[in-house]
Amino acid sequence: MGNEVLYGWSFSNDKNRGSLWYIIALSVVIWLVIWGFLSRQYPLSFLIILITWVYFFVENNSEDIINISLTQLWIKLNNSFYDYSKIGSYTIIYNWEQAVILRLALVKKWLKYLDIKINNEIAIILKEVLPNYIKEDEKWELSLTDKLIQILKL
Repeated sequence: MGNEVLYGWSFSNDKNRGSLWYIIALSVVIWLVIWGFLSRQYPLSFLIILITWVYFFVENNSEDIINISLTQLWIKLNNSFYDYSKIGSYTIIYNWEQAVILRLALVKKWLKYLDIKINNEIAIILKEVLPNYIKEDEKWELSLTDKLIQILKL
């Protein structure tokens, strides 16, 4: 009864970055590391290297296709389950007239928000299904950070 899928969709986690993106990113990282050493800010250089390594590691070990399923008990993202009791609220964030993100406000200490890519067709169905299980928070909008992440393809 509770495991019946009410709605499901999937999206590609591919960022579609060209070689120019990697050249610019690597140039910025190398420049920051060299600048950190020349200005004797060794912890900064180490931190830049560490952040770059972690980002590269996470990107190369992430799933290519993300599958999302809504049931009566939880939201499932690939192999992770999020009970509705662990989700405080949700919001659908639009960029102009296009739905871009389903943001789940989690009731966890470390992970506060979970962002899932959506489009207008998915948003219409989610507006019908999710209010039965979670309250909607309509005050969110696409922040400058979210816009930068989209522009820089991070």
